[in-house]
Amino acid sequence: MLKRKLRVASFAVLTAVAVVFVFPTHVLPQDKDWRTISPADLELGAPMVEPDADAEAIFWEVSIDDSSNEGFSRRHYVRIKIFTERGREKYSKFDIPYIKGLKIKDLAARVIRPDGTIVEIGKNDIFERELVRASGVKLQAKSFAVPNIAPGVIIEYKYKESFSDGGATGMKLELQKEIPVRALSYRVKPYNNKPPTYRLFNTSGTEFVKDDKGYYIAQLSNIPAFKEEPRMPPEDMVRPFMLLTGTQYSLVETGSGSGIGIVTKNSNDPKAYWAGVAGEMVARVRFIKAGASDLKKQAQAIIAGGQSDEEKVKLLYYFCQNEINNLTYDPSFTDEMAAKLPQINSYADILKNKRGTASQINGLFGALATAAGYEVAMIIVGDRSEAFFTPDMTDRRAVTTGGIGVLLGDRFKILRPGTKFAPYGMVQWWQEDTYALCITEKQYYWQATEYTPPERTNEKRKGKFEISEDGTLKGSVTVELTGHNALNYRLNGYDDSPEVRESAVKSNVQRRLSAAEVTNIKIDNIFEITKPVVISFDVTVPNYATRTGKRLIFKPNFFEANSSVLFSSSQRKYDIFFRNPWSETDIIELKYPSTFTLDNADAPSPVGDSKNIGSDLVKISHSAPQNTLFYERNFFFGGNGVTLFKVDSYPALKGLFERFHAVDSHELSLKQM
Repeated sequence: MLKRKLRVASFAVLTAVAVVFVFPTHVLPQDKDWRTISPADLELGAPMVEPDADAEAIFWEVSIDDSSNEGFSRRHYVRIKIFTERGREKYSKFDIPYIKGLKIKDLAARVIRPDGTIVEIGKNDIFERELVRASGVKLQAKSFAVPNIAPGVIIEYKYKESFSDGGATGMKLELQKEIPVRALSYRVKPYNNKPPTYRLFNTSGTEFVKDDKGYYIAQLSNIPAFKEEPRMPPEDMVRPFMLLTGTQYSLVETGSGSGIGIVTKNSNDPKAYWAGVAGEMVARVRFIKAGASDLKKQAQAIIAGGQSDEEKVKLLYYFCQNEINNLTYDPSFTDEMAAKLPQINSYADILKNKRGTASQINGLFGALATAAGYEVAMIIVGDRSEAFFTPDMTDRRAVTTGGIGVLLGDRFKILRPGTKFAPYGMVQWWQEDTYALCITEKQYYWQATEYTPPERTNEKRKGKFEISEDGTLKGSVTVELTGHNALNYRLNGYDDSPEVRESAVKSNVQRRLSAAEVTNIKIDNIFEITKPVVISFDVTVPNYATRTGKRLIFKPNFFEANSSVLFSSSQRKYDIFFRNPWSETDIIELKYPSTFTLDNADAPSPVGDSKNIGSDLVKISHSAPQNTLFYERNFFFGGNGVTLFKVDSYPALKGLFERFHAVDSHELSLKQM
């Protein structure tokens, strides 16, 4: 019995990635062959759940066998009908992501044409490829292209996932898919035949009913597709799902000389649950503390130039970040190379070898800080890309390892030198404005994390242009990124080739100005994290200004020309969420022909709100002798850390961004003399 209980805990972490599929997946365990397709489904010419759907899942079934003491499995069976050309394009390829520790078996797929003929997708047509989620997590996927896909065909596929360890506790079961579903079912065969315990999120009414084969079944019918909205909260805050719960157990080192202890995590008691999570992490804290004893001399040498505690900790931070080769961010470092690395017995080994993974570098930093006399904590922090975490939640998926906390004053300063491009004191946006569990050897604390104010996440755009008599704009551009803008740019593109980076710059301009010619692209400071990322280029845009008689009409803000309004829909279903506060600064110098004069040089009225959440201020001036217009724009949003808005505030928020857009799209005219 103990063996079974102890292995349950491991799945709660694994499922956080494993069940977030890029595309629908999900078969009854007794099915060895394909099921018969009814003539009605073959002949069906229009969707039944949503009239305007491009495709529809006839059924979507998942069967979870958690009855074994040696692991568990999930079988998936999906049948989809294509109705439109858009559906043909959208579902021409399928991806089934997976992570280490998970095995995909018995993958089979086929296409059934309206006349009943069948095209099997062979094993040689299934291939492996890498996927990158929006959060930056990279996954492997088994993929296949659908041959001869066309409106009217049916596509079905099935496969089995096998887990050698762990249990279903902590598994997330999605109750709404990206495609309309006629019949959705989850079948769970639990350990010891106990009824599954679960919690429902963003929905109600779904429950399990036991069948005569030992399975508990949850069924739904006629489920509309989940539709994303611009700037909506993380999916777990809006998308219906069921979370399988239960008490979890794990083995930990006691550190008291008695060997191994058992940690219990009761998901029905938040305080006990997080005490259990903290108990699991204490061994890491002890390992850091034990490793510090060998690093006192090195720590003192590193902090020798620091005066204050802040300066000393910063020296330790940048030493770990700059002097230790971070293998996590080395594109040439493969899994095979990782398997051949010598065993790490202490943080002194990492210091000696001058290399380590992101997690090991964080640990080395903690050991050096401990050796320098500072109290440190392991950090587990809410992940706002997944959910808006609060300590009364008992869901391990909603938090992630957050690095090392160093006690400075009365707060732990959360630091992650293992995040290669994060400057001292900065973490990624999804770790801000949430809660962190700070775990020391003897106790744990909850601490609210801070947010980066708008002015520290800035995009500064400078342009020096000339407009010719035919309306062509030519000039040079410099863009500087700081704060989250710079960190995201570096993390998303550090391993891109120069050609890929340059192509992205061109695409960014040509998305608004399709005729633009972008040349002489240069990108600086990608790896110099104490400096802004600097992007510069030359640009030529024919017909930037519109000639009407003797006038040239143009938008003085090149950087916002032809931009779209952020919120276009008149209706809204979900709350509105911006990842982080930000600001923009535009400085433009525009020279016009000496044969023209400014017909008007009025600036638009400033736009803002009474709570100072956002503001857009434009100043315009000109020098007639120099035939030059000077334009300056200062914009920010997320003042006071406000980035989440209830859906009933959508009309006001939509109106505010429409006024921002009007300011940014302000036009001026030049009159020929």
